[in-house]
Amino acid sequence: MTHPSGPHFSPDDIEVWLSGALPPERERHLETCRECLERAHVEREIVEQLIALPAMGPALGFSDRVMQSVILPDPFAIRSLEARRQRLFARPKSLAFAASLTLLLLGSMTASIVWTLGHQETLSALGSWLASETGQAAWLALRGIATNFIEQPWYAGARELAASPGRLALASAFASLTYLAGVVALRRLLALPTQQVAHASL
Repeated sequence: MTHPSGPHFSPDDIEVWLSGALPPERERHLETCRECLERAHVEREIVEQLIALPAMGPALGFSDRVMQSVILPDPFAIRSLEARRQRLFARPKSLAFAASLTLLLLGSMTASIVWTLGHQETLSALGSWLASETGQAAWLALRGIATNFIEQPWYAGARELAASPGRLALASAFASLTYLAGVVALRRLLALPTQQVAHASL
């Protein structure tokens, strides 16, 4: 076999060769290049095996089963429903029933408005009674809270402390000093990690 002429076959060249439209000069390369010839034969075998495969298609009745599962609105049913509605309201009895129901609703609303306008004093008295009952309930709840507060064991000591101005001032000063000491201790605790990081960086 002589030295092959031209570049080796690309996949596009092999595809053209399989279709039978390869130019003569490229055919001569295929005759002289064993590597390209082997690749071309392998590709042809693959194509022949693919062609020999059975054609795949849906089973019989597949489209019918799909269409049966699809729910489409029936335009004739919609039209028949509209026609029934029109026929229903076209009857005199149906119109009379609808008119009676409308009049009943309007009459009830009118009677309610008239009764409200004619019994404003009753409504005012009812509102005052509800307000007084609500206030009394709130006062009873407040008294209950105050009684519970007074019954606490520490209430007597706090009352004696509040009765003596000197003790109250001393307790306030002690509480202030305790608060300041806590703030200073907290600031020192927060400053410790910063100092450790500074020493570590040195």
